[in-house]
Amino acid sequence: MKVWLLKSSEEGDDRYADALSSTGLSTVHIPTLTFKFTNQAPLKNALASPGDHSGIIFTSQRAVEAVSQLYSTLNVSCHHQWNDKKIFAIGEATSNAVFKQLKLTSIGKESGNAQQLAPVIFREIPAFDKPLLYPCGNLGRDELPKLLVSKDRDFRALTCYETSEHPQLKSSIEKWKSEEVPEYIVFFSPSGVRFSLQIFKALGFSLNNVKVIAIGPATNAALVSEGIPVFSVCASPSPEGVLHAIKSPL
Repeated sequence: MKVWLLKSSEEGDDRYADALSSTGLSTVHIPTLTFKFTNQAPLKNALASPGDHSGIIFTSQRAVEAVSQLYSTLNVSCHHQWNDKKIFAIGEATSNAVFKQLKLTSIGKESGNAQQLAPVIFREIPAFDKPLLYPCGNLGRDELPKLLVSKDRDFRALTCYETSEHPQLKSSIEKWKSEEVPEYIVFFSPSGVRFSLQIFKALGFSLNNVKVIAIGPATNAALVSEGIPVFSVCASPSPEGVLHAIKSPL
């Protein structure tokens, strides 16, 4: 059985292929998104001022990458100060990226979305404390900011990368569609859902006979809003979560 993984090109893609192939599933990775880093000057200024913040929130590996490019240029004193701050990360993959690229220990890796991370932040950061630095993408959802505001947690959101459709997305879908229609398609982000569905519709590619899997609640909501029946939602954004969703649909 063939599984399409519609996710951005990131380090660690082999983890998904390895986990699924170990159970006899065949995978195809179709990159959906491309990224461009932006606002590097204001982000560097913010990173150079750890005393002005109570910590950092990371909701994507791409935000970690954007920060890491500038973080390495900071002096050792800044690194020590950030090491004493609260660093929050959604999901195990983002948490691992924080540790690997920034050498910082994060809190919240067990969370899979904003609703799960927010209580962790409330527990660790007092109300009316200094703002949390929140590097994010241009297509970021406003769910976490609303939750923070509702509990009097201040934050400074900085758009540090822009997301757009991968230039080879259409040609990749055309290629693999002509060879074999998959039994499963795993969507990894709301942005990936939007860009991919536009191409599926243009190509006349129906998902009626495909089992659609969402990597998490936000991606599931994006699919449902487009009227796409979802076969299963991953309990965690990980290879194990995908495998469990395929084998034990909710």
